[in-house]
Amino acid sequence: MKFGYKFSNLLGTVYNKGNILFTPDGNTVISPVGNRLTVFDLVNHTSVTLPIQSRFNIRRMAISPNGQILITSDESGHTLIINLTRQVVLGEYKFFKTPKTIIFSPNGAIIAIAVVEKVFLFKTPIIQKQPNPLIRLSVFTHKAAVLSMCWSADSLKLMIGCKNGTILIRQGKSEKVSYFQVKGSGIINCFFGNEESTIAYAVTPTGLVSWDFKTNEEIEEERLERIEKGEAYPRDLRAESNISGDEIESEKLEITTENQKLQKGRWSYNSFKKFENYGVKCKVKTVCFHLKGKLLLVGFSTGQFILYEMPGFNQLYKLNISSHSINTSAINNTGEWLAFGCSELGQLLVWEWRSETYILKQQGHSYNMNTVAYSPDGQTIATGGEDGKVKVWNTTSGYCYITFSEHEGPVTAVKYSPIASQNVVFSAGVDGTIRAFDLVRYRNFRTFVSPNKTQFSCLAVDPSGEIIAAGSLDTFEIYVWSVRTGRLTDILSGHQSPVCELAFDPINPFLASASWDKSCKIWNIFEDREVRESIQHTSDVLTCAYSQDGKKFIVSCLDGTIQIYETSTWGQIGLIDGKNDIMGGRGYKDEILAKNNTSGKAFTKIAFTPNGECVIAGGNSKYICIYHIDQQVLIKKYSTSSNLSLDGISLDIDWRKVGEFGHLDAMEKEFDSDDDQNKEYLTGSAKGDLSKRTTKKKQKTTSISVSPTGRAWAVSTTEGLLIYSLDEFLFFDPTDLSVDINPETILSELNSKNYLKSLVMSIKLNEKPIIEKVFESIPFNEIQLVCQEFPIYYLKNFIQFLSGYFEKNHHLEFQMKWIKLLSIYHGKYIKTNSLTMITSLRNLQKTITQTYNDISKVCDDNIFSMEYFKTVLLKELKSEEETNKLSKKSQKYKKYLESKNNKEENQFSDDEETVYQNNKKNKNK
Repeated sequence: MKFGYKFSNLLGTVYNKGNILFTPDGNTVISPVGNRLTVFDLVNHTSVTLPIQSRFNIRRMAISPNGQILITSDESGHTLIINLTRQVVLGEYKFFKTPKTIIFSPNGAIIAIAVVEKVFLFKTPIIQKQPNPLIRLSVFTHKAAVLSMCWSADSLKLMIGCKNGTILIRQGKSEKVSYFQVKGSGIINCFFGNEESTIAYAVTPTGLVSWDFKTNEEIEEERLERIEKGEAYPRDLRAESNISGDEIESEKLEITTENQKLQKGRWSYNSFKKFENYGVKCKVKTVCFHLKGKLLLVGFSTGQFILYEMPGFNQLYKLNISSHSINTSAINNTGEWLAFGCSELGQLLVWEWRSETYILKQQGHSYNMNTVAYSPDGQTIATGGEDGKVKVWNTTSGYCYITFSEHEGPVTAVKYSPIASQNVVFSAGVDGTIRAFDLVRYRNFRTFVSPNKTQFSCLAVDPSGEIIAAGSLDTFEIYVWSVRTGRLTDILSGHQSPVCELAFDPINPFLASASWDKSCKIWNIFEDREVRESIQHTSDVLTCAYSQDGKKFIVSCLDGTIQIYETSTWGQIGLIDGKNDIMGGRGYKDEILAKNNTSGKAFTKIAFTPNGECVIAGGNSKYICIYHIDQQVLIKKYSTSSNLSLDGISLDIDWRKVGEFGHLDAMEKEFDSDDDQNKEYLTGSAKGDLSKRTTKKKQKTTSISVSPTGRAWAVSTTEGLLIYSLDEFLFFDPTDLSVDINPETILSELNSKNYLKSLVMSIKLNEKPIIEKVFESIPFNEIQLVCQEFPIYYLKNFIQFLSGYFEKNHHLEFQMKWIKLLSIYHGKYIKTNSLTMITSLRNLQKTITQTYNDISKVCDDNIFSMEYFKTVLLKELKSEEETNKLSKKSQKYKKYLESKNNKEENQFSDDEETVYQNNKKNKNK
């Protein structure tokens, strides 16, 4: 078995906190998930988590206009510069606090980063690793904290909005600054209203304030017009804005303008427009503006958003999409897709407002994830959480495609039916029910209930999928049901403590149960229904598992040991002491060192690999260990997270955070919400909502499941569902290139109809758009020749390309001909080197199988329509044949008549000739 497992994807969590982004092409959404980043491809319907971790939870992001550079900043101010195309970190930068906003200039040359009262201007880094990626150009200091910034379309002006209501517009290197002031309610966001940067907007919690820039000529023309009409030119803001002082005082909003010369003109106040649904319970949470489409998107704390058309402030669309507050929003480049993030529910939505449809609607578990299970074919994963929901995730796309919410309490166990054709998921919950869900019709088709109300802690399904068993937490009993009838067949008693794990023998008709009473019992539920074997231990048993061949049985105990038994004699054949391997970090409330702390030094979840040689174990720490069963040694150790925002990550506490009254993490912190920032509290009073969590979450492993193929395994942790796999990704290899291999030469060879050469050159270059263009340009009749002469050395890369291309494109006959001919001409090589390209072959097989199932399903659903069309076609063919026969007969008859007429004419002409000759002879006589 190979042990080159690498982090592959993060499921179960789609959004945590921070801002979300659209890529410049508008087809991809980037969402912060803890200290990681997840990229959602909205066109191909896939999601990938980048293999990059920040030190703390990510709070701010910004992407360059060309989509190549991504900048992220976490809670501590640690900033990463990432090459998004290559998914590598180019460099790091440390700010003294978390930046409030990060924004690139439209030309991509400058980055503006606001940290508290300062605004830093940096030169955009190049796409290379370097020790100092950010080169600082200048720094501006303000009197209050900076909340928002916006560049003009020409990248020459920078608008800055401060917490005290101050708005400044800086232009180039000029020291002159245009200054506006909004007092009374603060600023949420500010931006320019047009590409000429002659309109400025500021969004407050109550409404929208706008200013216009007027040149000296426009001001003089306006003054002359008013003088001609006999009106006095207004110098007072209230006279110009047509708003009385009482109205401004009732809104508790004062707007003053300091007009300074800027480009031979000045800014003047235009209007103030109030949001219609503003109130005590409805507050503005997020605002974004789309410059090209002149769209203003406002999200509220009630889960409602309103889309306005500017500059008229006309309401275009209004919808309530969530039951909780909207924390962040974004608009794509075309202005058609609106993205929203809700941190309380962990929800991410993309809404197309013109067609009123969801492009993306994903939500993880609201609370911790308790259990995880792989499907028999390895294509889906089922999870259960504290929120009482069962979710099914697609391992290929990373999306959740069905959610069952029938449970009324936390879900403690999830199992698939071992028979893949049944398409059934079983779940056990604290609500005292075992539920069976149909994955074809997406319904809860059966519910199993015990005679007495109890809480179920574990679940097991026999290899035939006909019997299920569940262990109880309070009655210490094991309940057995028949899946087909839904009846309770047996109740097994004998444990004196809660039953923590159940496992069926894959070969023999035995059921193993582990309990906290320091015993593990083997039951024969099909014959005498008695205990066949009882294994006593020196400490509490936490979990147990059978190997796939049923020959080995392992038990994990509270003392940190894994005991190995042989099922034929039930004798112990090995012991693994892993308490030092599973030892995690030190919590901020722990008074002793981690190595001296006995809590958490045990494996709570274990799982066999499919070949039975190794076991994967995890517990209440950040580590996952892989042990070899026969040699009883640690093979590899994985750290599931390096997020210091979680407890138990660091091996020792930071003594700089320990004071006279305890650790700072145990005390009240600054809140991220704007409401708490704008409020002033008395010294010593509690801040914010007292019901909110003020302690750190601890990183731990709650469940482990291994794919049936052994190529991947999944772990449910505090952060979500982590998937580790052996899949190898094809990267750019410069050692196989020469000067002649570039896009221009490849396209020239393609135009010269050198299809094989251009295809091999594109695979060497490994630029996906070039490969796709060459691949699609090869004529259908030339495929056989190209496959026959294709070099074996590049076959692995080409099959990997085909597996990805098959998923996204639907040229079915074209693709199937490539696969068929490659198998015919290079089948022996593929067979002998299948282990090196097993991932691509498996993905190809999955895609072909899925396509076949989809087409067959469509055909099955429309079989009668197809038969009808078939009969109609046959009738038409018969009618055509009959008409053809009639036409042939008519032609024959016509020819016959013509020939007959010709004969008669010839005969008549002969008779006339004889008569003429006779008459001539008579005359001569």
